[in-house]
Amino acid sequence: MHAVSSAIDMEAGSCGNPAVEAVRTRAYQELQDMAQMLNMPLTSYPFTEILSSLAQLLDQTEYLLHRGMLDPHVAVRTAPHDPVKPAVSRTLRVGIYPVAANPFHWAHLLIGLSALVRFRLDNIIYIISGSDPRKPALAAAEIRHLIGEEVIKNFAPFFSYSSIALENDCDGEMNLFKIASLNPDQSIDLFYIVGADHYHRINPGTGEADTLQKLENKIAADNHFFNPAQHSISAIFIERGSRDYTVETDIPVAFIPGMPFAASSTMIREAFNGSRPVQTLALIPCTAFHYADAFGLYGSEFKLNLQNHTASQRSKRLRLGAAHCTAEVFMAAQILNNARAPRVVT
Repeated sequence: MHAVSSAIDMEAGSCGNPAVEAVRTRAYQELQDMAQMLNMPLTSYPFTEILSSLAQLLDQTEYLLHRGMLDPHVAVRTAPHDPVKPAVSRTLRVGIYPVAANPFHWAHLLIGLSALVRFRLDNIIYIISGSDPRKPALAAAEIRHLIGEEVIKNFAPFFSYSSIALENDCDGEMNLFKIASLNPDQSIDLFYIVGADHYHRINPGTGEADTLQKLENKIAADNHFFNPAQHSISAIFIERGSRDYTVETDIPVAFIPGMPFAASSTMIREAFNGSRPVQTLALIPCTAFHYADAFGLYGSEFKLNLQNHTASQRSKRLRLGAAHCTAEVFMAAQILNNARAPRVVT
C-alpha cells in the first residue's frame, strides 16, 4: 500500500478530474467559512491537519480516477424507496459506513476518503443511525439525517447518503445486509467500516455479539439478506490507539489509521454547550454547524445568524421541501433560512 500511495502522491497533481475539483472547492469553502465564523486563521490547528489530509486524499482519489481504478458513479440502491438499479457486468466495490452523526465531523469524512483510496472503493454509503432511546444525547433522527445528507452532498459523487436506518431500528451490521438485499442482482464487494473498538466477537463492555460475530452469523444464516454468489463482505476497522490481540475470523479484515487530529462528536457537543473551547468547533463542517446552531442542538450558546453573501448563498442551498421532512424539522430549517442578525463567534 505504501508504494501505491507514493506513486499516487507523485502523479495525482496533473490529473485535474472535474468531480474531484468540485469536491475540493466545496470542502475548502466549508473550512474557510468555519474559520471565518470562529475568527481563526486557516493556518491554525486543526485546520492545517484537516486541509493537509484532505488535499492528500483528494489527490490520491484523482489519481485512481485517472487510472480507471474506481468509478464513483455506481448505481446502488441505498434505501427501499430507491428505484431498482440496472445491474452492471463488473463487481462494484462499496464501503458501508454507519455513523450516528451527532454531529458529523471532519474525521468522519476523511476516514471515508481514506477507505475509498486505500481499498479502491467506488463509493462510500453513509448510513446515519435512527432513534435510540438508550442515548439521551442523541439528537432527533430526522434532524441528524437532514444535516448529514446536506454534508454528504459536498462529497458527491464519492459519498452517498442512505435513509435506511430511519425506517428501522437495526444496528449497522444488519443495515449492511439490508443494503445487499436491495441489490440482489448486482455483484458487490461490500466493506463495512467501523471503529476498532468493535474488533471483537463479543463486546467486552456489553457481553453481547460484536461486529465480527454479527457479520459471521448473518452470512451463515439462510435468509434473503445475503447472496454469496453476488455479494462478499469485508470489515475495515479504524484504529484508535494500540491493539495487542488478533481475532480469528473468516471475515476478511483490514485496518486503517485514524486521523492526525483528535476529533469526536462528544468533543463538539461539549464545545456547543460551552464546556470546551469554542475553537473545538473547527472540527465540524460549516454546513453542519449552521444547522445545529439554528436547531439549538447540543445546548448551543451561539444562535448565530447568517451575515454575509457566502452564508446567504449557503442558506438558499440548504432549503428543504416539506415533503422530505417532518413539520418540526421543516420549521427548524426555516429558522436558518430566515436568519438575519449578524454575529461572529469569539
